[in-house]
Amino acid sequence: MTLDITVVNVALPQVAADLDAHLGDLQWVVNGYTLMFAALLLPAGSISDRVGRRPVFLVGVAVFTLASLVCGAAPSVGWLIAGRAIQGVGGALVLSTALALIAGAFTGRARQSAIGAFSAAGGAAAAMGPLIGGLVVDGLDWRWIFYLNLPVCTLVIVGMLLRVRENADVQAAGSAGRRFDIVGTVLAVAGLLGINYGLVAGPEDGWTEAGTVASLVGGAVLIGGFVWWEWRLKDRAMFDIRLMAIPSFSGAILLSFVCRVISLGVLPYLILWLSGALGHSPLDTGLRLLAMTVPIMLVAPLSAVIQKLMPVQVVMAVGTALVGVGLFTLVGVGPGDAWTTALPGLVLMGVGGAIVFPPLMGLAVDVVAPERAGMASGMTNTFFPLGTASGVAVLGALFSARIGDGLSSAELTELGVPSAAQDGVREAVASGQFEQLAQGLPPAAREGVLEAARGALTDGLAQICLIAGVVAMVGAVVALVLIRGKDRLAVAVPEEQAAEATA
Repeated sequence: MTLDITVVNVALPQVAADLDAHLGDLQWVVNGYTLMFAALLLPAGSISDRVGRRPVFLVGVAVFTLASLVCGAAPSVGWLIAGRAIQGVGGALVLSTALALIAGAFTGRARQSAIGAFSAAGGAAAAMGPLIGGLVVDGLDWRWIFYLNLPVCTLVIVGMLLRVRENADVQAAGSAGRRFDIVGTVLAVAGLLGINYGLVAGPEDGWTEAGTVASLVGGAVLIGGFVWWEWRLKDRAMFDIRLMAIPSFSGAILLSFVCRVISLGVLPYLILWLSGALGHSPLDTGLRLLAMTVPIMLVAPLSAVIQKLMPVQVVMAVGTALVGVGLFTLVGVGPGDAWTTALPGLVLMGVGGAIVFPPLMGLAVDVVAPERAGMASGMTNTFFPLGTASGVAVLGALFSARIGDGLSSAELTELGVPSAAQDGVREAVASGQFEQLAQGLPPAAREGVLEAARGALTDGLAQICLIAGVVAMVGAVVALVLIRGKDRLAVAVPEEQAAEATA
């Protein structure tokens, strides 16, 4: 499921050319998945705590499989966006239960190690997405990015049926017959959908447009209602608001949001720079992003060792700060520079991400009782796609605006581009379609426009990397202030002592 978030990015220029999609469409291809994913993670985690994580997981994989078939066969960008949204439903059911299944199967340090391994695998999958996508797009077609999910998901279903059993704590909780929180579910889903829709629609329709404002304000009001309702229910709540009083829990939620903004929020535009401005093929783009992928795969397995050497809050702060430094390095990349100029920044982003992500996913789960692991992981994981959607939408709006400033009407007119074609030029640059742009330009204007286009896109990338770098540094401060080892040990140490007592 994590792989599908990043594997699509490298195919965006091909999707745009094949389905006649614009930048707004491409943002929906990315965010159609995260929109439903973010909205349903919390209720999915709550449902799994009551009816069982195993059946919810199986339904999620089945939904994801069918949605992948819809995406692969999509005859238009509308169908592709719809398929991606359905994929998000399946992904929410899977991710909200996967971490809880792992947490319920282990205790103590073994539990932390298992969660770390799961997180590292997810990080490696996300990092390998551009390379795998490049191989598939160059060797087959972008549609095979989705078709290849079919046999993999089938194997997962078979393995789940044969090898995984439900956790006893969940079975006991389910047999207790706790009433499902329908009101809380409706408020959470509607509120998160409203906020996510506003973030996605804002860059395309305008932040002051009535629909965008209504979605954001309405979503915020509904989330406020959700908080009030859950506070009333207390122990019967879908999400116990009292957990927010635990600093490490609140810190985990904030860092979940920040880490996705500074990583997956930037990635689509980094790929547009490599494939559009620099003209690399999908495979070549994926190979160059190995500069970020290889450090993740090398450093992530060392996560347990790193956590033994430093307190968890220092680990989180150092990793997030390294990502920030890497982003600041990318600010200096110029329009005439080769991709190697970005190499140090990509490496630093990879190392920082490898340090941050393995412990991050376990922070919230480690401070709650096992029977509430699904709720805790659902709440934390909700902010992963919310961060992705926010990053893609907000950074995309800034990216597009900077390109518009760099390719002003006056400059394009001076370069020989007719007024009627100027919006098309800006749209082609923003979506990375430099090859199609060159073919549609008069020979006399071609070289000048392409040079200006490369400069505008590079300036846009520099601006969003600067902003994301600042967000990363804020995240490092949040880690130092809120994350506390004693919050996690309050749960983990008794589990270890209990295990030793029964040995």
